[in-house]
Amino acid sequence: MKGSASLEELLQRIREDNSSGAAQLAQQGAQLLLDSLKGETGGHLPEEIISVGRALVDAQPSMAPMVNLVNHLFEAIESLQDQKAIKEKGIAAVQGFLDNLIAGPEKIKGNALALLKNKKKVMTLSYSSTCLGVLGQAEGIEVICPESRPLLEGLRTARELGEKGIRTRIVVDSAAPSLMGECDVVIVGADAVTPEGVVNKIGTYALALAARENAVPFYVLAGTEKFLPPPFSQALRIEEKDPKEVFQEAIPNSRVENRYFDITPLDLITGVVTQEGVIAGEEVQKRLESMKVSKGLQQP
Repeated sequence: MKGSASLEELLQRIREDNSSGAAQLAQQGAQLLLDSLKGETGGHLPEEIISVGRALVDAQPSMAPMVNLVNHLFEAIESLQDQKAIKEKGIAAVQGFLDNLIAGPEKIKGNALALLKNKKKVMTLSYSSTCLGVLGQAEGIEVICPESRPLLEGLRTARELGEKGIRTRIVVDSAAPSLMGECDVVIVGADAVTPEGVVNKIGTYALALAARENAVPFYVLAGTEKFLPPPFSQALRIEEKDPKEVFQEAIPNSRVENRYFDITPLDLITGVVTQEGVIAGEEVQKRLESMKVSKGLQQP
């Protein structure tokens, strides 16, 4: 495929992106796939598209929207052989997924705002553009923002909410569970919703446990494009990132672990707020089991 150096550059950029959300990364992946489908090819198009798709999944293995984007494309073209048909069907599939990805947050926002009615104190975690859109429009709330080490995305959340006129409290991560008793509700984003639980920024699991202990509703804001069924969820890798983000100094006989994500069991979640409405934690499992997996992603 022409422009392979540029393709590798874009893949590397997606692979190294530690700050963008799952949906934002999927939008980048969708654009890359559209460019690949629309471009000229000197080889066998299905093989080339499958190669690009698998490379995108490998670049961000914990990001469900990327996996679902590629799965959606593969399902659309896997029975086709004609190059023109593959281009047309492939472009339509990717563009449709991208359109839904862009439209979804507004629908989620409306569903989530209803849950915040008459709530005064809300806790969130890390940085989620979807959560930010909801909290930025809620009336009369104060938001507790744990700092969310090591990249301090919580500070970004607090800054942007403050600019919208929303009162915030910034606290260290370890203090957040002890403040749960003051809260009316918790809302967080997610990178993936799996049968094993919700994949989100490290510290989410601890907040969910504290929420259950204090009988505080715990909601996850996630479009259905983040639902990740088996076998994808079984292959999910919670990667370790650069230890220097946590601590620069070398300590004898010590290893610094830098895990960005943890997995919060579904039974700790009050509901997942999607563009379709709120799905109770126990109903999520049934939804995941009904999802189809393309042959292209089943193969090694």
